Amino acid sequence: MQNIVGQIASKANFYMRSREIKRIKMNLNAGANMQIAAPRRVGKSSILYYFLDNPDAGFIHIYFQVESARSKNDFYRKIYRDIIKSDAIGTGKKFVEQIKTVSNAFLSKLKGVKIAGNGIDFHDAEEIDYEEELLNLLMGLELGEDKLVLMIDEFPEVILNIVEENKGDVKEAKKFLQSNRELRNNPKLVGKIQFIYTGSNSLNLTVGNLDSSSLINDLTSIPVNPLTQAESKDLISSILNTYNYNITDDKLDYIIGKVEWTIPFYFQLIIHEIISDIDPTDEVTTDVIDRAFIAAIEQRNDHHFEHYVKRLKRIFNENERQFIQVFLCQLCRETTVDKDEAINLANGILTEEQTKRLLGSLIYDGYIIGQSTTVYKFNSPMLRNWWQNHEC
Repeated sequence: MQNIVGQIASKANFYMRSREIKRIKMNLNAGANMQIAAPRRVGKSSILYYFLDNPDAGFIHIYFQVESARSKNDFYRKIYRDIIKSDAIGTGKKFVEQIKTVSNAFLSKLKGVKIAGNGIDFHDAEEIDYEEELLNLLMGLELGEDKLVLMIDEFPEVILNIVEENKGDVKEAKKFLQSNRELRNNPKLVGKIQFIYTGSNSLNLTVGNLDSSSLINDLTSIPVNPLTQAESKDLISSILNTYNYNITDDKLDYIIGKVEWTIPFYFQLIIHEIISDIDPTDEVTTDVIDRAFIAAIEQRNDHHFEHYVKRLKRIFNENERQFIQVFLCQLCRETTVDKDEAINLANGILTEEQTKRLLGSLIYDGYIIGQSTTVYKFNSPMLRNWWQNHEC
């Protein structure tokens, strides 16, 4: 298992997430549409890739990265084109032969493609309504007994992009959400097409800020939990063994205790620093591990953490960002902050109800954890130390 830091881990480099995979399979078999609802950096995209690499019989999976789409038509155009270009549909299901079939009324309506010899040419034009094109494509595809699963990554980014393109006006973003809901609940597609959404920004929070939570309440939420102690040890030792490093059980416990929030990303970052620091013949000591933690938050690794800051600027208004900055810097200084102190910090900035909502958002998005119902701390000392060095 290679050490993949901050990128999608697939095939032999994917660490099996049995609980999450089981939940998703159960819901696929039940015909559900889903969102993988979990904080950033926990491995949501890698889970989607697992299904791309390991489809169960009766399911065809296609993965879409839609972050660049900045309008409803951009989004549907990308989905439309990627389906046709995919091996699973464009080649494996002989799309060219299907579109040539005169009796296939839906595919014969498609404006965005034309046959060019034995292949396909795409015809882009501003007047093409790709939402309608996609609907005709999905209705017309002959899948036999198979179901097509559209796995859409970075979906919340598209919502934010549409709001930005409209200078803060949320009307078009709401229309976009409504059109997605109508598509996945179209009676002619139910039982044939299923959707899985995820992204590095919280879909629930992004949609909630538009006062449009009802437009995603048909989605089943799939959580992604931190690794167990045994899984954490297995992941760390498996990666280190790939590079011929040995590590004792007590040192595994030491790494896990320092990381606290047991997600693969933090372990992979520490492992990267360990194998950059010592040779395979050297012992992985507590000093080596301590150096790795310090190195992990050096300036050269800022790109692994800066999205935590950038996201706040996209999601929250000025008053909300002001409170979050004060609150997180207080957490850096004191390690823990209780609910009453947090509410006091927000005095004059936010109401008590707004403060509680923001604290819940910070927990959901992986900034902080609630040690109890009234005490908060950073999810990991690694993020806390980076935040203190760069933002306080």
